[in-house]
Amino acid sequence: MWQNLRRQVQHELSAGIDLTRWVGSIGLAVAVGIVYFVAARLSLALLTKPEGVAVFWPAAGVSAGVLIALGSRARWPVVVGTMAATIAANLFGDRNLWSAVLFALCNAGEAVLSAWLIEHYFGSDFRLDKLRNVLGLAAAAIIGAAVSGIGGAVAYKLFHSTTTSMLTTWQHWFASDGLGIITVAPLLIELASASRDRPPLSELVEGALAVAALAVVSGLGIFLRSELLATVGPVAVLFAPLLWLRLVAGRFLPRQPPSLSAFQSSGRPPLALAISVIRLFQWPSASWRPKSAFYL
Repeated sequence: MWQNLRRQVQHELSAGIDLTRWVGSIGLAVAVGIVYFVAARLSLALLTKPEGVAVFWPAAGVSAGVLIALGSRARWPVVVGTMAATIAANLFGDRNLWSAVLFALCNAGEAVLSAWLIEHYFGSDFRLDKLRNVLGLAAAAIIGAAVSGIGGAVAYKLFHSTTTSMLTTWQHWFASDGLGIITVAPLLIELASASRDRPPLSELVEGALAVAALAVVSGLGIFLRSELLATVGPVAVLFAPLLWLRLVAGRFLPRQPPSLSAFQSSGRPPLALAISVIRLFQWPSASWRPKSAFYL
């Protein structure tokens, strides 16, 4: 009797765990699909001529970043969300169903390949707290974008009447997807890392302000039609964040030339790279100073 009761309880617990896992996977697929669709529609508003490849594809960073941050257990939800969003975004434009499906396969395969390379060479707990990891992410983005660009170039040639060579189409696809991964994926990876380590609220606020400043600068550079505002505005907006980074650099990094250990010694991975770059050009020691040093 007790054994039967124990088996029944274990069965109910396993069923509950499976249900929770399915709900989480479906929720992740929906979330990835929504974010990917929005990013894709924004990118499709700015296309290269005449082949029609997006100039910048941040959606690639969304799928690759989520998959790198969450690991292989999120593979199928990310793949499903990416493919569904790609097909929907392309069908809302001027693409046909077959080309949309091929583009979806290329985008999903790109994320899976990039994430697999990261997990294979750096492990599942990937963080951008080492220079080696940063270079590894860049290499994975390059390889993933290069491979997916082959399929994208073939799809454009087969289903779209374009006179552009496949090599040119591949180059544009490679550039837009590669930049998308390198730009967006680090943010998602570090957000996942921060959720596991739970940094203090002050550090979260600092990081959010830095990202907001970069977003404002990007908007100024893209949308301002005045040449004076487009060149002077970003400098003015970035002055405060750069001054803040210069001040905190003195508190969190030692007074010696930057080394690989400097990226870890600060204890603030999201800011260590920026701080180290600033320290590189503003070192107080007269015996070690780059020729092109500048001062705030």
